[in-house]
Amino acid sequence: MSPVHPRSTVQPGNTAPHGRTVPAGDAVDVWWFDTRTVTVGPADLADLDHGERKRAEAFLFPADRRRYRVAHLMLRRVLAGYTGTTPASLPLGRGRCPRCGAAGKPVLLPASGRGAHTAPSFSLAHSGDMVLIAVAGRPVGVDVEADAAGCVCSLALALHPADAARVAGLGERERHEAIITCWARAEAVLKATGQGIGHGLGGFAVGTGQATGLSVNGCTVRGLAAPPGYRAAVALAGTGSVTAHLRAEAPATS
Repeated sequence: MSPVHPRSTVQPGNTAPHGRTVPAGDAVDVWWFDTRTVTVGPADLADLDHGERKRAEAFLFPADRRRYRVAHLMLRRVLAGYTGTTPASLPLGRGRCPRCGAAGKPVLLPASGRGAHTAPSFSLAHSGDMVLIAVAGRPVGVDVEADAAGCVCSLALALHPADAARVAGLGERERHEAIITCWARAEAVLKATGQGIGHGLGGFAVGTGQATGLSVNGCTVRGLAAPPGYRAAVALAGTGSVTAHLRAEAPATS
């Protein structure tokens, strides 16, 4: 299927095409959005639930508030295309962390009116101006990280010792890139398992080389093509491979 390019202005109620099939097996649908190209007006906010609107208002800086709104608005509109419902009616909640039982990754709650549509697994990430959404038929996690403007060497302390040792021997630029790559991979895996980063990123090694089907912590992880200045990864529960289908293209950044 050809990539779906995000519009510069999203009209109220606009969604991905209804009836989109939830990916099966090793397939993952990948959606990119640039928050700078999406205009959110007062009518669009009706697609967010009360909690999302309240969290958005809590941001101190308007730019952060706008990014949050765009990310969660586009998530609802993408998911509506798979579920046959309207964005505002999607019942989003939190699963339970398999390690501690606390509130974990966002999930679609059981709901009537979905008909024959299968509830997808999904994952949302945003960094800088980019929003990344992954949709799959089994637990999936995704992460995007903007390249750091300053030194990130201290972040290596949070990685698995094997990964920390690998990045330590690299030149400064390569070391910074490798640390961000490891971070994105590890966070994607933790989102797929439902554990989240609250328990730390250092429980497993993710490697610094090319990743097209790396087996990590019960998941298969691979890198994703990202806009310049960003690094991204996706993880799918289980072993095998990950086939990423681009549904909304990664925008070029200025």
